[in-house]
Amino acid sequence: MVEKIVWTTGAETDVKGIVEYLEREWGRYAAERFIAHLFGQLEKLASMPTLARTTTKLNVFFYQLDKKNVIFFKLKEEVLIVLSIYPYKRTTKPVVFFD
Repeated sequence: MVEKIVWTTGAETDVKGIVEYLEREWGRYAAERFIAHLFGQLEKLASMPTLARTTTKLNVFFYQLDKKNVIFFKLKEEVLIVLSIYPYKRTTKPVVFFD
């Protein structure tokens, strides 16, 4: 079980970008629903990290947040480190992870 969730700067930037897009295109309510869903899923993931799938990177996992986004994260002891919130179908920006 995870005791703490830590966000990288990149993950914070990802969330801000998604929220700004949702507010601009779909309104404030859609952005608020996304945030609520995101934090609900993170709580679920913190209580059961085994729901996530492994990646080819050592100790990096991903979890499908919804139909359009995935969360990439690392587990270090009892800390879940959110690396990126990534649009599932995006192909123009490669995923880069930093230790």
